[in-house]
Amino acid sequence: MAKKKWYRFYLYLLLGAVQQFFLIVPRSAGHALAACMGTCAWWMLPSQRVSTLRHLDQAFGSEISAAERYKIGCGVFVHLSKTAVDVCRFPKLTRQRIVDLVRLDEGTGKLDEALSRGQGVIALTGHLGNWELLASYFRFLGYQGRLVGRRIYFDCYDHFVISLRENALVRTIYRDEAVRLVLEQLKKNHMVGMSADQDIDSLEGIFVPFFGRESWTPVAPAKIALASGAAIVPMYMIREGRRYRLFIKDPIWPNRSRPRDVAVREMTEAWSRVVEQMIRRYPDQWVWNHDRWKTKPAGRNEAAENVKEEKVYPAPQKASSVKTAMIPYPLISCERDGGG
Repeated sequence: MAKKKWYRFYLYLLLGAVQQFFLIVPRSAGHALAACMGTCAWWMLPSQRVSTLRHLDQAFGSEISAAERYKIGCGVFVHLSKTAVDVCRFPKLTRQRIVDLVRLDEGTGKLDEALSRGQGVIALTGHLGNWELLASYFRFLGYQGRLVGRRIYFDCYDHFVISLRENALVRTIYRDEAVRLVLEQLKKNHMVGMSADQDIDSLEGIFVPFFGRESWTPVAPAKIALASGAAIVPMYMIREGRRYRLFIKDPIWPNRSRPRDVAVREMTEAWSRVVEQMIRRYPDQWVWNHDRWKTKPAGRNEAAENVKEEKVYPAPQKASSVKTAMIPYPLISCERDGGG
């Protein structure tokens, strides 16, 4: 096992060098380079490309064309590359810079209302837009709280990620640590950030609809909300051009008068619907290379799924208009119109 992972330390050194580079160059230059890197990665990582296209097909089916799937898929890689640049630049963040960088969609009224009840807030986001910047924004504005994150079981990488967050004033509670730490934050009327939009079969969950398919979804946000009385407030930091737009959605309140399992399902379905609505609005800013439907309901007939898994996704043929033409090689931009 050790022989297979000897390269990790050298990748860590390379990662540190890349971060220093993006701290030195202007953000616009970093984004231009990231766009090229993301587009190249789209074409140079065929397994990730095929997975992304397959998952887009599973989610949208005939709603979008093959050319549109290609454009969205490539846009995902460009978006993630630009997001990585902005995260690498966290040490340069100040309150004024982050205020200039982020535009509020409707203000913080919904969040402040939820916090006014004194039971804290579960700030629920997903791997959409720049989820790391979301937590930092509220910390620079003076909101108290922590982020629940996955522990990386390679110390150098874990330290790198934690240090970046701390540069942006964000402290982390590891996902495998006691729930008591989360409840303590909520009891102090603080915010606790969670990202719960992925299929992780090691976590307790239930199947709820997501893009019309039953999807294994974590129930921790709903259970913690019921235990603490805290509202779940979905929120998303979406890239628009060279800036970000922050969406704060309506609070989802725990209903303790309902049977517990019913309340958990209702809350989980409610926030999952919000996630889907945002992904449909900004499809090229979600991690479509992740298999959201990996876990299947027990007893499900896998025949149809197996056929779809083997489906080949060639490049789309010549389209009828310039806007939907296939991207023939990496020098063509994969970004959404108006991307920065």
